[in-house]
Amino acid sequence: MNGHNGVNGHTNGDLIGALTRSTWTIGLINVQYRYLTAETFGFKINANGASLKKKQMWTLEPAGETNIVYLRSHLSKYLAVDSFGNVTCESEERDPGSKFQIVVNDDASGQWALKNTARGYYLGASADKLTCTAKVPSKAEYWLVHLAARPQVNLRSVGRKRFAHLSEKLDEIHFDANIPWGEDTLFTLEFRLEEGGRYAIHTCNNKYLSREGKLVTSVTPNCLFSAEYHTGLLALRDAAGGYLSPIGSKAVLKSRSQVVTKDELFTLEDSLPQASFIAALNSRYVSVKQGCTLLYDTLINSTLLYSALVFNALVCNTLLYSTLLYSTLIYNTLFIKILGGDSHGAPN
Repeated sequence: MNGHNGVNGHTNGDLIGALTRSTWTIGLINVQYRYLTAETFGFKINANGASLKKKQMWTLEPAGETNIVYLRSHLSKYLAVDSFGNVTCESEERDPGSKFQIVVNDDASGQWALKNTARGYYLGASADKLTCTAKVPSKAEYWLVHLAARPQVNLRSVGRKRFAHLSEKLDEIHFDANIPWGEDTLFTLEFRLEEGGRYAIHTCNNKYLSREGKLVTSVTPNCLFSAEYHTGLLALRDAAGGYLSPIGSKAVLKSRSQVVTKDELFTLEDSLPQASFIAALNSRYVSVKQGCTLLYDTLINSTLLYSALVFNALVCNTLLYSTLLYSTLIYNTLFIKILGGDSHGAPN
């Protein structure tokens, strides 16, 4: 079964994934598997969304207290409960009625209940409207959490202060990388609604992490984890109640502890753009060698060029001049000259 990507982090990114350490963008799914929705017209709110799109995205903003947040819609309006118990989403200002406490279901399902701190009642969905009248959460007051998606991310351990990467044998995930570079540091969180709204960790070699710490070829119940919010940080809990954390001298990612400490907390960071370049003349890969200056020349039809970014980098005493060209159309030819060596003319 195919999963959907889900991700949050604390580095800069685009619309989806532009997150800080404590700010998440999510979708909330009720017991009828419908998304909490902020309609564009009239600031109406309901739980009728069939999928995670712009109107179903909510930003969790920390309120300065443990697991207390504000929920901001795509219209920059805050979800709130007034003194009569009515649920609204009309104000651009935060107020006491717009504070919610995240209460994670202790049955390891990963479901959240949202308790309004001003009234002490839980947010629920009933027919075409939202309610906030339950003193104790029932099925109607529990929500599945769909993290807003980006394709691939880097996973960083708060306790180890290191990034995850595949082991040399490609059978485990280790947390000992100082810099997240290369495809072995890229991971995908697949959201699986049909399997209880849990997540599977998908690696670049097309395998999945199991709770025992080994990578397997297909998703089993031991590969599914619920996402928990801990003051802006992420904890991943398996069906048995154990939390993922780096274990031992090799910092192998597996489940062990039944409680959350900094060792069980993670951040998801946007991955850096990475690519390989092949010379059109000789089909060789571009590389940086010490003592050799590389010049990248790109031929492009100027009418197709929308923007350009030029940067210089000094790596291993090698001055690398590079031009990154962004275009909505395919450019003509890429060729490379190695200064001081054989030179070739540009292709016609």
